[in-house]
Amino acid sequence: MYVSFFFLFLECTDPQPYNKKNEIQQAEDISLVKNHQIFVLEKNSFVDSLVHSVSELKDLKISIEDLAKLNPNGIESFLDETLIKCDNLLNLKNNNFISRPEIKGRLKVLKTNVLICKFNNYKNDNKNLNESLKNLFSSYNILFERLESLGKID
Repeated sequence: MYVSFFFLFLECTDPQPYNKKNEIQQAEDISLVKNHQIFVLEKNSFVDSLVHSVSELKDLKISIEDLAKLNPNGIESFLDETLIKCDNLLNLKNNNFISRPEIKGRLKVLKTNVLICKFNNYKNDNKNLNESLKNLFSSYNILFERLESLGKID
């Protein structure tokens, strides 16, 4: 019995000091991309006049332009505002041009990209937030390019 107690005592005590350092892995520091390229309207073009005549489209344009200028850290409230503007435009009933299926489809893609940005921002996933912001601005650009091309046809 004394022998087993002695071995148990030796196993529990370590003559070497415990020098292991707990390594704390730091989160990957990814800087968020700023200054995304967004579609610039030509003065007095069809799309420019459309933006000025449809307040919901003007609000969305301003909201996206503001997002492009902001530091992406802490953009949750701005994404919420952009989502509201996008919903307002999607719910617009009295504009035949905005109600076209190809424009509604582009708006839905834009809204989806805003939601993806919100999700990545919520998860603090900067890498995917960068990518989703690029997709957001790309879908915005495509929307306005599509509006411009339709204006040339009509």
